[in-house]
Amino acid sequence: MRTKNGFAPVSNLFDWLFIEFSTVWVAGVFVDGWAHIHILDTLDSFFTPWHALIYTGIALIALLLFVQALLNRKKGYPWRRSLPREYMFAAAGLIFVAVGGPGDMIWHTLFGIEEGVEALLSPTHILLAIGGAMTVGGPLHAIWYRDRQLPTIHKIPVILSFAYILMALGFMLQFLHPFNFPWMAESFLRANPIDANYGVGLGIANTIVFTGIFMGLLLASVRHWVFPFGSFAAILGLNALALTLMHGEYYFFISSAIVGGLFIDCLYKSLCSLELKEKHIRFFGILAPVALFTTYAASILIMDMSPWSMHMWGGMVVIAGITGYLLTYLVIPPGDGKPRPRVKTVEV
Repeated sequence: MRTKNGFAPVSNLFDWLFIEFSTVWVAGVFVDGWAHIHILDTLDSFFTPWHALIYTGIALIALLLFVQALLNRKKGYPWRRSLPREYMFAAAGLIFVAVGGPGDMIWHTLFGIEEGVEALLSPTHILLAIGGAMTVGGPLHAIWYRDRQLPTIHKIPVILSFAYILMALGFMLQFLHPFNFPWMAESFLRANPIDANYGVGLGIANTIVFTGIFMGLLLASVRHWVFPFGSFAAILGLNALALTLMHGEYYFFISSAIVGGLFIDCLYKSLCSLELKEKHIRFFGILAPVALFTTYAASILIMDMSPWSMHMWGGMVVIAGITGYLLTYLVIPPGDGKPRPRVKTVEV
């Protein structure tokens, strides 16, 4: 059990239950996305098996938080501190969901079922996405309040939480996701003809957006947590798996994401696993997205074909590295060469 600042304690069991229920929720979101893509003509009601899966996950998380608060209240904690401080952020996310869920049902009833990008821009869906990302991000958010390392097995909820936040953001930004809109791939361009220059511009936009989200989350986390080897292969692999299964194409991105993630794991272990020095984090910020998008480009060149010249896809890789480099200034400001201490280790 862990406690701090007068808030109720949290156990490893609570972390595991929370992330398991989050898995149900996230799976429901992507299954619902699959239904909107593949069997939209059969969706004529809010009450579908896909929505049932989503709201089952939501209900399980809400019940878990309520039971935890009730048990801690009986132990003498005031209601405002009856939940672990680490999970107050997740509880706030449920408030957004509590508003967005009924609102989504009303929206569907009044305006019908959304198609394509409409479903991503629907106000109630955006509200649900914000609340969902906040909620499933509970275990990752918790690292800001914990001052010790855990055994690797108990770090899995944090790793999955990272993956689920990235998946939630990636789901809402599918139209700017490199695994979903691979403008570099010839087969994708044949199916979606567009002016060549526009296609390259959109492909570079995909690269910048995904690098910004992924590296932003990663760099914001590294000062507070030590990720075990394999974390980023799992995070990126799960993201590629969810998107490719939902759309039913470009499955080779699953393997390229895992390989790219393994390269990032090696870079992280070499540069960031002990202490964060300025030069190390700068190199990591450049090389991590370069590794990811090099494997991405290679997978398209090997498994598909590309009309892009080496200048184009090489520039895409370089721009990813520049984006990552600029984001490192969120972690260490210019000229600050002092090593940054990692999380403290205490006996359990």
